[in-house]
Amino acid sequence: MNNLNIGVIGAGNMGQKHIQVCQEIKNLNLIGFFDIDPIQGEKASSQYNILFFSEIDDLLKKVDAVIICVPTSLHFYYGVLCGKEKKHILVEKPICNTPKEAKKLIEVCKENKVILQVGHIERFNPVVDKLLEILKDEEIISLEFKRLSPYTNRIYDTDVIHDLMIHDIDIMHYLLGSSIKNILSQGKSVYSHESIDYAQALIEYENDILVSLTASRITEERVRKLIIHAKNAYIDVDFLKKSITISRCSHIDIQRKYSLDQIFKKIYIPNTNPLKNEILSFIRNIQMNKTPFVDGYDGFKNLVTANRILTKIKKM
Repeated sequence: MNNLNIGVIGAGNMGQKHIQVCQEIKNLNLIGFFDIDPIQGEKASSQYNILFFSEIDDLLKKVDAVIICVPTSLHFYYGVLCGKEKKHILVEKPICNTPKEAKKLIEVCKENKVILQVGHIERFNPVVDKLLEILKDEEIISLEFKRLSPYTNRIYDTDVIHDLMIHDIDIMHYLLGSSIKNILSQGKSVYSHESIDYAQALIEYENDILVSLTASRITEERVRKLIIHAKNAYIDVDFLKKSITISRCSHIDIQRKYSLDQIFKKIYIPNTNPLKNEILSFIRNIQMNKTPFVDGYDGFKNLVTANRILTKIKKM
């Protein structure tokens, strides 16, 4: 099977991470990258010893696939452009600015028979696969997500829901697979003039499972955690440390007296790189013509839920 020729669109923070990982992958030809800013382009070209294209068309002539890492407001423009040029696409999350744009991008990719994968990177954290295996035998009562980060001016065109919380929205949809019945949410701006920096959402599913999500980009400590309350277990998931701790109680009824023995089990997951897993999955999907693990419809669904949460906050 021929090596895949790939290019990166956008050389900001996330684009540079993709460039670094692509350079590590064997049998992948990283042709170069495009950036609208020539100063940023030359700087990244020198830093990573990679070809910089100042014109997007010149890059597209040489590649089979692209990774789109531009600001969200430009995802639709570059996505449609690449789709019509029959280039397979891995686009960073969120898929687009609006559900209408997302639907159109999905249509364009389908019409041109190209793969569209959305960069919900947490889905490729090895913890998630292990967690899914554990939950097969559990009756879930509720999920509590916390995704907290310090403030940075890296993200300037979106709110904390579409920047951070959307990762947990994706995991929520993946784990529960039911329909949402109701959403309550609140949030506030702290450092950003117009965007929400801190948000909380409470979601009720049709199957009566409750989910709480907290996302912050104003917290000094970096946290990526999920607490699961199940009928017979308490499960503590740390996405950063790649660990899962399960607590259980064994109940013994002897003449109406109960003995409670607490059982702890800590599971450490092999420390693989989620971004590398994501890109390798993208390559395999192209080579085998398979539907991506996180496809355009997943990206669309996550965006719709994120928008519902933000709309509720704006109505406060």
